[in-house]
Amino acid sequence: MGEPSSAVTRSLGVMVRRDIAPEDVTAHAAALADSFDELWVVEDLPFAGGISQMTAILESTTDVVVGHGIAPAPFRTTAGLAMEWATLERMYPGRVACGLGHGVQSWMAQLGEQVASPLSLIRETCVAVRSLLAGERLDMSGRYVTVNDVELEFPPLHAPPVSLGVVGPKSLQLSGEVADGTVLGEATGPTEIAAARNHIRRGQTVAGHDGRAHRLTVYAAFHIGSTSDIIRNPAAPVGWEAVSTSVGEVADELASLYAAGADSVVLVPLASNPIAALDDARRSLVPKIREVLASI
Repeated sequence: MGEPSSAVTRSLGVMVRRDIAPEDVTAHAAALADSFDELWVVEDLPFAGGISQMTAILESTTDVVVGHGIAPAPFRTTAGLAMEWATLERMYPGRVACGLGHGVQSWMAQLGEQVASPLSLIRETCVAVRSLLAGERLDMSGRYVTVNDVELEFPPLHAPPVSLGVVGPKSLQLSGEVADGTVLGEATGPTEIAAARNHIRRGQTVAGHDGRAHRLTVYAAFHIGSTSDIIRNPAAPVGWEAVSTSVGEVADELASLYAAGADSVVLVPLASNPIAALDDARRSLVPKIREVLASI
């Protein structure tokens, strides 16, 4: 089994699913905020924008952390992304979590933004954005990212964490080298979490970051009830899911993700009516998971 990173608090989150209309996002998020520690918004082509969703949710809630899950690197310039995240962090201190990915390649091709080396792009983007969020003046000339003498006028007082949403061994090692955390997508079970921790630790060793906290956020697809009511995101990978007619069995499955090394588990409802499914989960499933967290 893997081990959670030191000095990281375990938490329970939920995904604001991409098929919820923008005009319904605020009310949906407000209804969930009291039951969860984190709310993560989706930025998939061609659905709703991540920054606008984050802003609306942050404004309509008080304590919950809101995560950008995840911003595809080709969508924006590094300075533009850093400016947006810095602005949100200054307006809502301590409540912003930043996720960065290289994007689904078929979507990037549709936009004319596909690159020869997604790994190089995400490395350069992450390094540049984190430097700007730290208040540094940046000069950088990379394969894809060029920044000349740029410094944010309004950097955040405390830089929000930037996690890479990645899957493969090389990408996970890169996350350990350059990021504050990692976001693992749906279909990630305990075995994959433990393996991811190993790859991340190799990256930390390469960068001389051994022992540094690295937050591991895991999206966890779940469903309680008949499988006939399941709707899966065709863009999501196929694999591990917590699915059962028993609330207790689903809770145990989700708890196994923490035991394997997850710091945050983000629930992703598979039901055709995600709002109703999460409303039921708040009453039945969440208390059982909270019991597990209290015992760790």
